[in-house]
Amino acid sequence: MTNFEMKRIKIHDLLEDKSSLNQFCNDMKNGAVAVIPTDTLYGFAVSYNSKEAIEKIYKIKNRDTKKPLILFVTNVDELDNLGLKTTEEYKSIIKANWPGGLTAVLQRPSIGELSDFYFPTIGVRAPNHKNLLKLLDILPIKLLTTSANRSGAPSDTNPDIIAKEFENEIDWFIEDGILPSGVPSTVVDFTVNPPKILRQGKIKI
Repeated sequence: MTNFEMKRIKIHDLLEDKSSLNQFCNDMKNGAVAVIPTDTLYGFAVSYNSKEAIEKIYKIKNRDTKKPLILFVTNVDELDNLGLKTTEEYKSIIKANWPGGLTAVLQRPSIGELSDFYFPTIGVRAPNHKNLLKLLDILPIKLLTTSANRSGAPSDTNPDIIAKEFENEIDWFIEDGILPSGVPSTVVDFTVNPPKILRQGKIKI
């Protein structure tokens, strides 16, 4: 992406404005970095297949490159479509907590569009945010996400504070007011038996 002034818009208005929505979709396909609202925190988001945008997120956050980003989906049925396999027992646990504050760590597929993901496992989540789920359903690409903060710093739920800090580093800020949670998702590794909690967060498993 070429550098241009950050575009800021409420998520409801984005969904209602076809012109802005088309521009957002095209920009994300072409490597834009956005901040989006979720059911837990505001998060950075990029296209999962834009290496340039992924590298930019790590640079903005000063994030350890050994820590992967999280893939957003809309529902548990997408796991099979993306080649993300797990047992029926584990899938039932995931389904019971989606949409919601559970990030499920699953094995990277050997074939398909996620087969070249840059880690052997991938964290996946369906956020419990009605308008974000609508946006994810419209987007022509999948989003990789991480909390919108510098690594080691607390995450803020106030969009004005986040926008002021990152306005010169991101392309889009999709806002939804002050978020009620501020608690990150619970991360569970479903590639081991029994599943292992890697981070205790919003929900208890």
